[in-house]
Amino acid sequence: MLLLQDRRWEPPFEEEPPHRSHNWRLPWRPLAWFAIWAWLMALVPVVGGWVGNLAGFGVLMLAVALVVWRLDRWCRRMNWTAMRDYKS
Repeated sequence: MLLLQDRRWEPPFEEEPPHRSHNWRLPWRPLAWFAIWAWLMALVPVVGGWVGNLAGFGVLMLAVALVVWRLDRWCRRMNWTAMRDYKS
């Protein structure tokens, strides 16, 4: 009953923002993945000219497989079980 009769208002408790240090690191894994992918894409015409178009196509498929593998690993980390509530 006391809570309903009390007409005073108090602002909500505000937490201090987390202290952010200015020491940041480069994300090496995504940069290394992108460097390997870019190198494979640049290698496609070289291999296609030296060895043949089929080998160039194989390198292209290797680059596509690398993208699909990375996307699969990224999607695996998502919380898909929480999406069950939204299924109709």
